[in-house]
Amino acid sequence: MSACTGSDGDGDDGGGPDGGDASAASREVEWGACGFDVPAGVPIECGTLPVPADRDDPDAGTVELAFGVVRTDSDDPADDPVVYLSGGPGQGTLEFVPVAFGELYEPLTEDRDLILLDQRGTGLTEPSLTCEEYTSWVQESLGSDLPPEELEAQAVQSLEECRQRLVDEGIDFSDYNSAASAADLEDLRVALGHDEWNLYGISYGTRLAQTAMRDHPEGIRSVVLDAAYPVDADLYEETPENAVRAMEALFATCADDPECAARYPDLEQTFRSLVDELNASPAPITVVDPTNAQRVEDELDGDSLAGFLFQTLYSTQLVPFLPEIIAAADDGEFGTIGLLFGLLSQQLELVSIGQQLAVQCQEEVPFSSREEVAAAAAADPMVEGFFQQAPTLGPGVFDVCASWEAGEPGPGADDPVESEIPALVLAGDLDPITPPRWGEAISDNLPNSFFVRFPFTGHGALPSHDCAVEIAADFLDDPRSEPATGCVEEIEAPAFTASDVDVEMVSFESEESGLTGVRPDGWTEVLPGVWQQSALVSLIQRVVPGATAEQVLQQLGAQLGTGEPPQQVGELTTESFSWALYSLDDLGQRVELALADSPDGVVLVQLSTGPARSDVYREQAFLPAVEALAPLG
Repeated sequence: MSACTGSDGDGDDGGGPDGGDASAASREVEWGACGFDVPAGVPIECGTLPVPADRDDPDAGTVELAFGVVRTDSDDPADDPVVYLSGGPGQGTLEFVPVAFGELYEPLTEDRDLILLDQRGTGLTEPSLTCEEYTSWVQESLGSDLPPEELEAQAVQSLEECRQRLVDEGIDFSDYNSAASAADLEDLRVALGHDEWNLYGISYGTRLAQTAMRDHPEGIRSVVLDAAYPVDADLYEETPENAVRAMEALFATCADDPECAARYPDLEQTFRSLVDELNASPAPITVVDPTNAQRVEDELDGDSLAGFLFQTLYSTQLVPFLPEIIAAADDGEFGTIGLLFGLLSQQLELVSIGQQLAVQCQEEVPFSSREEVAAAAAADPMVEGFFQQAPTLGPGVFDVCASWEAGEPGPGADDPVESEIPALVLAGDLDPITPPRWGEAISDNLPNSFFVRFPFTGHGALPSHDCAVEIAADFLDDPRSEPATGCVEEIEAPAFTASDVDVEMVSFESEESGLTGVRPDGWTEVLPGVWQQSALVSLIQRVVPGATAEQVLQQLGAQLGTGEPPQQVGELTTESFSWALYSLDDLGQRVELALADSPDGVVLVQLSTGPARSDVYREQAFLPAVEALAPLG
């Protein structure tokens, strides 16, 4: 997986009044079909906007920015929209609409339209700087018995092949930097006819927002910086320390919880010893590719386990499961880790590694040194091996950038941004890569800013808590006044054990599925009829039209990669349906399934969770959902 990495503004002109390029007002948006499957009920319009590839050379061609506008359903919408700036750098935006609209984007649409932009080089924007060579290598390397040094060399070679292909296609990497993307933002604002708008940036998106505040402040009403890090931070040198800080904060949070401490005593020592043991003797692990359910037999060493914990700490929703997963691994059970590794590798396909390196090699690497980064990685043996082997995050990035020819940083590229623009800065206590101290440092340089720190929270407060959504909405309504933050004190500690789980079911009606029933309160509806508590816990309630129960069972077996459908374990009759109940345990996952025939097709209720908590979720979520489900009207 690529970690969130940063960029600072480079000294190329931002495309403002002195930029010398054609006026943004002369460029026209072309509206058209979205290049992705739009979920039902998502009111999005898609378009493209041509912008100069090189603002100093009008003959250098154009970049076709891809964007979408999600219309708010507010009865009294504000005139100033919010622009979503993804992280990475290199993270796509539009391609997450079909898979995570409810989690990532819907919270920002309550009172304002939301503009989703694929930054230059990313997502559906053309040209794309994706590195299929690298993402393919990641998949192909699973199950390899090659030593780590050889795998690292192959990773670097795949990146070099990507670089050469992009060069052959005419890509000039110096055109891909934060200043150019900030100028693109200004062009888009003018082309869409907005006098001003608000920026929401997450991770690298906060550095892009800071660059826009510096270069194009005139159209920015306010900014929300979520999981922020300063332009002058040394990403590569500081990340190992940041990772260890977050891991130790997790261990301490468990130790402070009486039930967690009793069930998982001395979690830190357990994890550190496990890293050493697995490095000495790697354990077999089954990794499942979620795109095709293919299973790959691989080995898990300690460095990979450290990388796993680093990556999963990004997700606030996964935090409650981490002590349980560590304890299971200590007992030789790695099924859940294999499932999550598959999901993490899938996410890499939505990152333009070429864009990421173009930005980093211009705006991060010149202000760091291989020796300092290597020393930082070596400061703690728990994470040393992981960072030493990471070709785009550890010392190896200096070898990659040596051939990337990404351009030179400009004046002020490593200077903190100062601005009078109102800003809301959000930080999570368990964030493994953008620690709260970075958010505090940014806030100190923004006199009209408000800093909010969220307990028990990973990378990104807004996708994690309704509280953060409320604070952001309050701030956007009146950016000059301090928002109410009392809800932060009400954020509960993670449910580390099954006895901590408490699911409240609330009623719902769905015209799309023609169903009414109950669903878990506080879970995110990532897709119509699909509510997710985390990557490990989800509840589905929907109708499968034109299918038989046998077909649904066979399809589920194929999706899970088991080759066999779940087995029937019982029956249940409610006022509306006669249900057949099924169950399946496999690779650290339990699936509870209920199927019933209806005039519209097979009605399905499906709960996916880990075996250790399955009984609790079955009683609190699955059975209530089955018993309450009924035809709408």
